[in-house]
Amino acid sequence: MDERGAGQIFQLYLDGAEIITGALAEPAVGEAWHRPSVLEDQLVGGLAGHLARGGVWVVEDYLRTTDAAGPIDFESAAQYFATLMSAVTADDHQAIRDRGAALAALGQRELVEMLVGRLAAVRTTLGAVAPDHRISVSGGNGMRLGDYLVTRVVEQVVHMDDLARSIGGEPWPMPEEAVRLAIRVGAEIGALRHGAAPMVRALYRRGFADGPLPVL
Repeated sequence: MDERGAGQIFQLYLDGAEIITGALAEPAVGEAWHRPSVLEDQLVGGLAGHLARGGVWVVEDYLRTTDAAGPIDFESAAQYFATLMSAVTADDHQAIRDRGAALAALGQRELVEMLVGRLAAVRTTLGAVAPDHRISVSGGNGMRLGDYLVTRVVEQVVHMDDLARSIGGEPWPMPEEAVRLAIRVGAEIGALRHGAAPMVRALYRRGFADGPLPVL
């Protein structure tokens, strides 16, 4: 990712983080805090905790704890997701749910206050690093910051839709470029995990996927 592209993804990520902060503070989210979400074995509060951590401040955690030296293991957001999803276990999924539930236990108000503070720190930290700065992400794998932020934008877009569906509300308007990016990365993940030919068929021919596919 070049410097211009990295700058754009920085802003997309920060714009999404602001939308998340506002969404998690809404009364409708608080009213549904202890209700099941659309995600398996996860309450709305747990989903909110996952959004706050995984969609926003985990970036600063990685920046603060990473030695910038070392190899680049994931060259793109699609490679990151495809590799991790091929290796993820039931215990890994449970650990994600547990982290979200632990943050949900703080309550809506305290979680939002924490998110506001952590987002301010993220802004400061991002302002001091280069676009190609290396961080260690899940499993200690090396990744360029700009490429990792693409994964966070995907998380933001996907889980904000999960949150809207969980409370029975209209989707929050995410930046158009962020939504297009999430769709593009999703297609790349599918090609990496299942092969190019199956993805072409799923996208353009009937009988290989359901719902909005094929697109033509």
